Amino acid sequence: MNIHKNGHISTRHAYLNPLKLIEALLQQEKNWLNAIPRLRAIILLALTQGLASLNLAALGTVAPALESSMHIGNIGYGLLSTASILTGAAAALPVGILGDRQRRVPLLIKLSILWAIAMLLSGISPGYYWFLLTQMLAGAAGVSVGPVIASLSGDLFPPSWRGRAFGLIVGGELLGAGIGMILAGTVNTLSNWRTVFFVLAIMAILLAYLLWKGMREPQRNNMEKLALELTQKNPTKQTHAQVTTNRRYLLEDIRKKSIQPVSKRILQEDPTQWHWFRAAKTILSIPSNVVLISASSAGYFYFTGLLAFGILYLTQRFHINTMAASSLFVGAGLGGIGGVIASGWIADWLLRKGLITARVWVTGIAFLLTIPFFLLALNTNNQVLEFIWLFWGSAALGATNPTLDAARLDIMHSRLWGRAEGIRISLRYILEAAAPFAFGWVSTHFSESYCQLQHCGNGYGLRITFGLFTILLLVATILMLSAVFTYPRDVATALFSQQARKTPENS
Repeated sequence: MNIHKNGHISTRHAYLNPLKLIEALLQQEKNWLNAIPRLRAIILLALTQGLASLNLAALGTVAPALESSMHIGNIGYGLLSTASILTGAAAALPVGILGDRQRRVPLLIKLSILWAIAMLLSGISPGYYWFLLTQMLAGAAGVSVGPVIASLSGDLFPPSWRGRAFGLIVGGELLGAGIGMILAGTVNTLSNWRTVFFVLAIMAILLAYLLWKGMREPQRNNMEKLALELTQKNPTKQTHAQVTTNRRYLLEDIRKKSIQPVSKRILQEDPTQWHWFRAAKTILSIPSNVVLISASSAGYFYFTGLLAFGILYLTQRFHINTMAASSLFVGAGLGGIGGVIASGWIADWLLRKGLITARVWVTGIAFLLTIPFFLLALNTNNQVLEFIWLFWGSAALGATNPTLDAARLDIMHSRLWGRAEGIRISLRYILEAAAPFAFGWVSTHFSESYCQLQHCGNGYGLRITFGLFTILLLVATILMLSAVFTYPRDVATALFSQQARKTPENS
């Protein structure tokens, strides 16, 4: 395999010629993506991961039509997203348990079909309360795919590739959500909001078929092989390029820097069949995991509010129709796709250079950069400049996702990945569920009469709301940078825990 070799080429020329660096990077990614079946797995996981975001994006796109058809305001509309997210948060816990104990690909197929049914029922809703219930069902199916995808990704991709893998998965998710916005806007303009949900149901059925035909169940032994190499007193030299790449990060750096695990947190048995409360206690006893969950929740709170009210804000701000606002929103969101891909590669590159806390640093800096970009966008009179700042703000906010996803797997026993992700999603969404309602409530308390400037115009309430909630991004920055002190030992502890006595495989 030429991946390892190309990786050295890119670092050697990085200081000589930026064009050579880009050329080497593209060649490296081309070789990596040619590794079958990983490319196919990335595409399918990205499409599946996008279900929850696609639903929220569709809701945001048809928000004006929904408010008019069902005679509701911003608060009533915000409650739809909130109820969907809360139901998903509750469903993530039992699905996380199933993800650790059962075959994961069939589980994804069932969740995709359930989501399709929810979309179909949403399209035939006779009133607001029916629609609210169907959105709760959609949240349960769409949000709960997260723990299953995290568990699959951990076994499909070794640690030194996870940043890039999650970058492409999240990038595909964002691209899918963007395409969904444009599709929803187009269908809504040509037909009505009900047809939008019928189209989404058809797409979900197609996704379930693709998962059934094209996704294979990987073995759950990726981290166990690496842990065995780490704990050997006299490790033998291995020639396989993939193992050599992994050793640079997980094995050689831990040995060279004498990073010691936390002995009292090293697991002495396989946690696959643990009672849920015992598993939850272990998961939440990892300091870095608590920090990563908190920072992720703060970032996603802001992202959810932006996704829920971004289209509505642009229609009010620029006096354009829903379709035009959707296109503009998607255009700015393309920065997020670049951000997730770039941050995943940068973090993996720094890991290969020996910086074990690379994912923590990249995420913290990305959170920090998001703040000035969004504030500049919200406080300019120039529409072109506003779009440019929104583009870069989306890039910075998107850059936080793949590194956070990869870092959470690094510090967790592989047989706890599903439950750990279920707990994280549940805690995150319980907080995040308040975002649409909170953004809607705050926006109603600011009208144009509060503004002392002539250029305020429409959309002032949402503009102030987006600005106020950037404080959460500052909180996320501080939290991430604090994880630098705990992350290395938590990685070592997770690896040593992989050598716990095994129980029979249940999947």
